[in-house]
Amino acid sequence: MDTDTFKILEGCKRASDGTLIVAETALAQLEYDADGLAAVIAGKHHYYLRRDGRHLAVITYDNGPDYFEEGLARAWVDGQIGYYDRQLQPAFAARFDWGWPFKDGIAEVCQGCAPGKPDADGHTAIEGGKHYRIDRQGKILP
Repeated sequence: MDTDTFKILEGCKRASDGTLIVAETALAQLEYDADGLAAVIAGKHHYYLRRDGRHLAVITYDNGPDYFEEGLARAWVDGQIGYYDRQLQPAFAARFDWGWPFKDGIAEVCQGCAPGKPDADGHTAIEGGKHYRIDRQGKILP
């Protein structure tokens, strides 16, 4: 996603709890994709936003909002990572300290892990904790 094309919209702001407040006039100005989603930045956070104002704070990946992999994007909810569909509905409860994108129906997640120190390119490795794999319903795999 090319973030250079983002423009400032009047009537939008991010509340201290992360909630977006978006005026009807701003909603009408956004460019929506075929799934009815627009990507916006508020502060340092990326969001997906629907025409009805429903929004989701997603992780930043490649300097933009997280990609939908196998129909799911990763989002921060109350300090935990969860996976959400294009309707911005949860696939299952957010409960991981970190999670990687789904590939072939499986995602690696971890508990007790934390971001390490960024490298010279600004990439941050996730370190420590217990790592395991989950399916698209959030069930732990052997």
